[in-house]
Amino acid sequence: MYKKNLVPLDEHQIFLQGPIVVLKWKNAKNWPVEYVSSNIEENLGYKREDFLLSRIKYADIIFGDDLLRVSNEVSNSSLSERNMFEQEYRIIKSNGEIIWVYDYTTIVRDEDGSITHFYVYILDITKHKRNEEVFRRTEKLNTVGELAAGIAHEIRNPLTSLKGFLHLIKNGELKEEYTDIMESELDRIEFILNEFLVLSKPHLTKYNKKDVHVLFKQILPLFKTQAAYKNIQLVTEFDSEELLINCNGNQLKQVFINFIKNAMEAMSSGGVIKIECKKEHNELCIRFIDEGSGISEENLKRLGEPFFTTKENGTGLGLMVSFKIIQEHGGTIQITSQLGRGSTFEIKLPFG
Repeated sequence: MYKKNLVPLDEHQIFLQGPIVVLKWKNAKNWPVEYVSSNIEENLGYKREDFLLSRIKYADIIFGDDLLRVSNEVSNSSLSERNMFEQEYRIIKSNGEIIWVYDYTTIVRDEDGSITHFYVYILDITKHKRNEEVFRRTEKLNTVGELAAGIAHEIRNPLTSLKGFLHLIKNGELKEEYTDIMESELDRIEFILNEFLVLSKPHLTKYNKKDVHVLFKQILPLFKTQAAYKNIQLVTEFDSEELLINCNGNQLKQVFINFIKNAMEAMSSGGVIKIECKKEHNELCIRFIDEGSGISEENLKRLGEPFFTTKENGTGLGLMVSFKIIQEHGGTIQITSQLGRGSTFEIKLPFG
């Protein structure tokens, strides 16, 4: 029988022809590169020698708005006993194009345990991030639609008062307290509309110092009417001190709104939703504790998956988007639940 000569594949060469770029950079200022895979020119447009001759350092190609966040992740991982970490951020290609990358980094230590180098494996995930943004915008529109009815009712109450006083004024019954009340009702309408418009602001990527007390103060009035209708009491238990974190305020509001909305939907018989916001072990802990129907262990494992939902008309995108936003802020979400007794959604965010 005729036999073909089988030539073994060079697995290393196959890897270098793929989309994953590998770099080894030194634990020094701006992260000088000591090794870079040959596929960097094909994937990012840079020449290997520019890195190896230190004409370009790894920090030079990270998008400026993301550099501090990436540096913090490297520092935090270095201080722990971890040997690897993952993150997502943006890189500037040689032609000026900005792309999103997934970064898997392994830490190299010497015999004394001191960090000498980092191996970074990066993969272009720009298309995936664009799809995520479509989901995020879709969920925001759904949230706005669901809140619109309650807010319209909240505005209708002061409008009814204004119409009544205008009718009295037309009939010649003009009193000073009428104008005071009318001015107060107009201020109330303006406040509600301003808070509602927060949800329509465009997606921002810049992070700023925000006090979480203020973020909750801006969104809780949105639920006043719906909570009263469902016989639900919203109770807050916050640390008295300022709780400043580096964040995108609008994104965190979106997460908080999703969690409060989910808790209310789980409480068909009314009850209490408790929101805790405290500093614990140098982290900000935010807990949403409801008295709803609870979530089965089987479903609990799948929460956050796209298009998985326990709601009849849900999409599952709200939780997926919320998980992603918290992850991008360097935080975590943990969910515990008991059937028939309620659920706790706990967010942990780093200070700094």
